Amino acid sequence: MWAGAVLVLLTFAALLEGVPDNAAHVARYVDDLGQLVGAALAAGCSFWAAHRSQGRLRRSWIAIGIGAAGWAAGEVVWSYYELVDNTQTPFPSLADVGYLMFPIGAVVGLWLFPTTGGRGIALRRLLDGCIIVASLVAVSWATTLGTVVRAGSSSQFGFIVSLAYPLSDILIVAMAVSVVSRPTHQRGVVVLLGASLTAMAVADSGFSYLTTTGAYHTGHPVDLGWFAAFQLIALAAWTCASRSSTGAAAEADAQSQAARAEPAAVTLLPYVPLSVALAVVVLRTLQGQKFDAVEAVALGLAIAIVLGRQYLAVRDNRGLLDELARREQQLHQQAFHDQLTGLANRALFLDRVEHALALRLRELRPLAILFCDLDDFKAVNDTVGHGAGDELLIRVAERLRGVLRAGDTLARLGGDEFAVLVEDGVDPVGVASRIVETLHFPFALESGELAIGVSVGVTELTGEQANPTRDALLAQADIAMYMAKRRGKGQIQLYQSDMILPDTADLRLRDPLLRAVRNGAVIAAYQPIVRIDGGEVTGFEALARWSHDGVPIEPSTFIPLAARIGIMPELTDQMIEQACAQLADWHRRLGHHRLGVSVNVTPSLINDRTFPDRVAAIMARHLIPPRRLTLEITEEALLGDLSVVRDVTGALGEIGVLLSLDDFGTGYSSLLHLQQIPLGSVKLDQRFIANIDRDPAAERFLAALLTLGRDLGLMVIAEGVERPEQAATLKRLACLYGQGYLYSRPMFPAGLDALLGIAALPSQVGTAG
Repeated sequence: MWAGAVLVLLTFAALLEGVPDNAAHVARYVDDLGQLVGAALAAGCSFWAAHRSQGRLRRSWIAIGIGAAGWAAGEVVWSYYELVDNTQTPFPSLADVGYLMFPIGAVVGLWLFPTTGGRGIALRRLLDGCIIVASLVAVSWATTLGTVVRAGSSSQFGFIVSLAYPLSDILIVAMAVSVVSRPTHQRGVVVLLGASLTAMAVADSGFSYLTTTGAYHTGHPVDLGWFAAFQLIALAAWTCASRSSTGAAAEADAQSQAARAEPAAVTLLPYVPLSVALAVVVLRTLQGQKFDAVEAVALGLAIAIVLGRQYLAVRDNRGLLDELARREQQLHQQAFHDQLTGLANRALFLDRVEHALALRLRELRPLAILFCDLDDFKAVNDTVGHGAGDELLIRVAERLRGVLRAGDTLARLGGDEFAVLVEDGVDPVGVASRIVETLHFPFALESGELAIGVSVGVTELTGEQANPTRDALLAQADIAMYMAKRRGKGQIQLYQSDMILPDTADLRLRDPLLRAVRNGAVIAAYQPIVRIDGGEVTGFEALARWSHDGVPIEPSTFIPLAARIGIMPELTDQMIEQACAQLADWHRRLGHHRLGVSVNVTPSLINDRTFPDRVAAIMARHLIPPRRLTLEITEEALLGDLSVVRDVTGALGEIGVLLSLDDFGTGYSSLLHLQQIPLGSVKLDQRFIANIDRDPAAERFLAALLTLGRDLGLMVIAEGVERPEQAATLKRLACLYGQGYLYSRPMFPAGLDALLGIAALPSQVGTAG
């Protein structure tokens, strides 16, 4: 297409210049008809491009097409006078009406041409256009416009038309430079349009000057400018229409690439006319020509607008610097802070720990790290959804901030893990206690109230202890946290040097525990449940105890291990078997059946339809009467298939087994779920008992739980009663039953005979921890 356009232009120029001087009529035919065909071709291609385009681009090509068609109509009138009427075309005439339609259509079309950028870009375009117009007025006045004005005209209308050409040329050149300097995805099309308008302006200006001086004739070389202008418009329209056929995806990609690859030199184009204007003025001054007032005003205005433009550029640059600083701050926030809670993230926490270790190396400053892991957070996500889980994490972070000092570093390491760096010798266990206590009370979330606990591992560096590495220090806190988890929910564990990683303990104890369960070496110890007002024993809770190589292993260690290796159902069956056998022995020796026993049951068994049959067989084997065996379940057992849970618990109720909900108030089940299973009692978690004799708020909260339990028709048992003051408060709040070290530690059966008032059997007496 490019080659064809160049070939046509060269052919037209050759024909025009090849006409002999004595064949002026031939030159007129070639010139007039060539320009008519060129303008008509430009109009046709513009309308075709409009047909292939949409939106602003479509309207832009329509305006350019109308302008080119108007110019072609003017050329028809001109050709009629010269080729048909054989007379000189009058000035002004109807031809001028058609010719002047083109700059109007071109200016409108270029203004509508789509570009990238927002309001700031539009304002800069307007100022750039004003700079160009003022500069071109100065140039035009010095070269063409001034000559036209000074020459005057025999008619006022003719004078106006004479001025219209150079003024319209100024506008279209200004638009050409402005549009070329814009960011756009149609860079090649815009350059072609800019070149066409520049050629048109040069031809118009030359025509006005030659007409004024009487030197113009048809076939003058200046006519090549008009022909070239329309050839370039046709080429631009053809190029744009061809691109439109490549599809929207390619167009969008082109826009994106154009926005990134805008030539830097393009932004200097608006200043080129100003440079030309200054050069023309300087040259005329050196030649001794008068510096006209119009030129002075135009140049002064252009320079003033440049200064305004520079002010805007400085303001924009300052805005960009402010935005860059804001983005930098955002990046820093994203790099070193948790996006959900706003706390420090792992990277920032590790950096603070490194800094604290460096200070300790120089100044022996004490420091401590606390690892906090929420208890059963996965169950929150599984039951009420991840949205509520995220909301809970945000609320937890807020509470943790409230109990820490401004100088402490609180971080979210990921998931439900938080960490605290404490410096300056503050008691870290005291800090951990405040953390556990502040999370003791339920959270009011959009989905309802939710309780969550936390286990805290603490490692501390004091005195002249050797500085461990950062990773070693973090590993110590991590190990302590896992050990706290194994002791139960809401526990605090200070790191000791003999602690080992849980995985290591698993490997060491896995096979011995398997053998112990298979050989019946895990035995039951019993802790009494008593009436608080009278002190009489009403029952016992059977608790699993195991020793390996003569060393007692904490239940918080081997019970989770049994769950991980899949032997909890077998271990639970053994505990029920031992508890029923012992209960039958007590009944036989006491002579009555008022005593009961309870056994903890893993959640998986409440979802096992075969479990009730196994329990029934054990009860039948030991002749256990109904309502003497209680199975303690946790609210986690209710998180499975509720229809299966109802079937299993219903079957247990039919064989006379009572159900008790352990750790009442710390889980996640709704009251609706609790109503759908046949509960007989609930056991209040020991955290609700810990401070009831010291904290009025804790007492009020416990009173509410007791009222709730009684309103549900349930027997309420308080766990973890260790002080007489706690028992007195419970008695005042009308809590009938209690369990804890105040009454007795867990003991093996022989040690409980005296408590029951029966003769001791000849066996070893002792406590079970």
